[in-house]
Order: sequence, then structure tokens, then C-alpha cells
Amino acid sequence: MRLREYRGQRVRFRPALDEDRVALIPGVGYRPDELNLCSEVEPLLENVPPLRGPNALKYVWTHHRREALTEILPAAPALVYMDTLQNRVDAHMVKKHVGPRPDPAQLKKDIIEHAAALGFSHCGVTLLDRRFVVEGSDEGFPYPRAIVLGMEMHREWLMQAPNYRLRRYPDYDVYRRAGGAVHRLANFIRRQGVSCSARVPFNGAAVYPVHAITAGLGELGAFGGVVTPEFGPRQRFCMITLDAELPLDSPRDFGLAEFCEKCLLCVAKCPAKAIPEKPLWWRGVYKRKVNDLKCWAFFTAWHTCAVCINACPLHRYGPLEVLDHYERTGEVKGYEEIMAEKPAYRGTPGSEELLEIVRESELKGGSPGSRMEGHR
Repeated sequence: MRLREYRGQRVRFRPALDEDRVALIPGVGYRPDELNLCSEVEPLLENVPPLRGPNALKYVWTHHRREALTEILPAAPALVYMDTLQNRVDAHMVKKHVGPRPDPAQLKKDIIEHAAALGFSHCGVTLLDRRFVVEGSDEGFPYPRAIVLGMEMHREWLMQAPNYRLRRYPDYDVYRRAGGAVHRLANFIRRQGVSCSARVPFNGAAVYPVHAITAGLGELGAFGGVVTPEFGPRQRFCMITLDAELPLDSPRDFGLAEFCEKCLLCVAKCPAKAIPEKPLWWRGVYKRKVNDLKCWAFFTAWHTCAVCINACPLHRYGPLEVLDHYERTGEVKGYEEIMAEKPAYRGTPGSEELLEIVRESELKGGSPGSRMEGHR
């Protein structure tokens, strides 16, 4: 593999499979040669000292101790099981249920039905794109077919964010629920005699949004996540790769990405100014590349956020109603009301230290995004 430099980062060349599914996404500006360049580092771990080595535990305790027992720990068992026991369980169950290979189309139908029964609102099939797998994490994705699963976040909890008085966090809640459900769905697949590997949402080994989009579940929103025709931005994704040739789904044009470019409430309301006003070319795709460092620092320093999701009218009023309103009037539903809202923030010990990291990064060679926005 040949090494290159890309915006100050070391990268390596990693071409797509024979079918480059990113090229199928409607309306996406696309440069395949640049997209094939993968970063060799985790950008946050490289650029944020509190997340490195032994400092990581201190960081969690200092900035997240309030939710450590109630939110983080309940989501952790699914992550630990994924990394420690899953492979042995997979080998045992597939051997136990060995038999004729199931029909791929029927298996896909059964998986979709079982996923819905477990609480997943979205289920689609795509090819795994290893350009969006973190360096050194390939063994967690042993098969080329990927089932992408989405689970809705609690609307009522999101409507209160960001508010330090909030006692339940919608992101950790779905990490816990989807983390357990994805392992149960994986065991259902193994009982059909098919080997698979589940990846929980509380995990950064792969970029889920691009796979959700190529699986036809939604489109890329201006805030950097996926917007779907069911809930807008109000879901989190996880994934199962499996040893079966399930029929593939295709990217779809729901009209949501086009609406996002007209709305941009998430850009205007982002308190960290982490979402750029104009799209830019970033690693082969023309998009609004979120500045991860600014986003991370604000989320940690003020204890919570989710402004970009809560400010989205697709989440507030429903995609169908919002798109219909825009088509009839040319206006973004609820724009003035959302812009006028004043959320409550609360700082935590060490807040200034975190924000100083952002300020120092901006002083060194311009935008922090130029050195840390990383492999995505």
C-alpha cells in the first residue's frame, strides 16, 4: 500500500470494491481517487490529549461522571460482548445449526421482520465499504455483505436537548437498546446456519452513515448525519456483516438532502459553529464536513448538545409534513420559532482546557478541520 499526504495527514490508498456504491448516491459530488485515500489515524485520539492513553479514564470521570452510572455503563456490556465473546458464540451456534443454506431472498425477508420485532425502524442491505472502516478494525467486519439497522431515538427526550437538567440522554438510550437488539438479531441469523458479526452503535470502528445511505435508508443531511423519510435525523445506526449473498438495496432520492440545503437550521443553530456554511471537497465528496474537534469540545465542555438534531424541522414536525409545507409555501416550517429558542448549557470542570485545544488548533495553520477532521 502506498502512503500519501492529504491535508497534513498520512493516508493510504484503499480502492473500493468492483461496485463502488458511493458513486450510486443521487446528487453527490464525487471524486473516486480522493475517496480512496484512507487516514491511518483516529483524528480525535490524535488531536485531543484528554482522549489518549491513561488520560482517557480521567477524561470520562471528569466530564461524564454524571452519566457514567446511568447512561454509559448500561450501554457498555453490548460493546464488551462484541469484542470478547461474539466470535466464540458465532462459531458454536453456526456449527450447532449447520444445514442447507437458506434462500438469500427469504433470509433477507426474515431478517427484516425479526429486526422490526426487536425495535429497529430501518433495515437495509449494502456492500461493506472498507474505505470507511477504521485502520486496524477490519477483523470486526469479516464479510462483504452488511445489514444496516436504524433505531429511533426518543423524540420527547430530544425535544428537551440541550438541557443539563435532562436526566436521560437520547443517544445513550439508543446505544443501550440497539446494542442488545443487534446481538439478538445476530443470534437469529446464526440459528439459520449463517455466520455473522454484529457491530453495536456505541462503536467507532466503521462509519455507519455512508452505509445507511448506500442501503437506501436515507440521505446525507447538512449536519453530517443521515436524514430518513421516517424520522429525519432522529435515529442511530448499527451493522451486521454476514456470510450470505443477500439481495442488495440501492441508494434512493427522497428529496431530503435537497431540502437540507434550503433549510440549514442546523448550521445556524450549532453553538460550536462546527458545521460549515458552505460545502467543501473533503476526501472525495462535496459536502459539509463537520469539524469534529469543535463539536467534541462543545459537547464535553457544556455537558450535552444534540442541537443539530433538535433544531431540524424534519425531526420536529415529520418529513412528510415539512416537505409538503415547503412545496406549497417555499418556507421552512417552524424556522422563526426554532431560531428564537434559547437552550440552556452548563459547563463542567476543565471546560476551558477543552476549548483551549480548539483555539490552539485554529492558531496553528488555520482551520482545525485541516489537520484533524480525519478519515471521514
